[in-house]
Amino acid sequence: MEIGSVRDGYLAKLDDYPDDEEKIFVMRGRGNDELAPSEELLSDYKELEEKHGNRWEAWNRCRYEPRFREEMKREKSRERIEKIAEEVASGKRVRLICYEKNRPCHRFILKQLIGEEVTKILVAPFEEGITS
Repeated sequence: MEIGSVRDGYLAKLDDYPDDEEKIFVMRGRGNDELAPSEELLSDYKELEEKHGNRWEAWNRCRYEPRFREEMKREKSRERIEKIAEEVASGKRVRLICYEKNRPCHRFILKQLIGEEVTKILVAPFEEGITS
């Protein structure tokens, strides 16, 4: 079985990415709000970024990563992450697209979450017969 891949990208380079990848837009208002940060989290981040003039400082001060990870535990978010992971485990190539060019960006957290689910899918068949 060939395993797919999860890559990241940003909107300005959309035309540069391979055609055989499924592009998943992970910004609010692009059809996948369950994979985007809440309006509250995004607002907190942008307010701190404007105040401090530093993306990483804003990211850390608003506790972006733990808050986003908690948001991704919502039922619709979790189900979507699991669905993408199943597709990747079956060979599909996907690319998470956002506005941000570089880190920090929630799509890198999404890649980790999807990767963790892919690992569960691929490892589970080998654990079924194991007894301790």
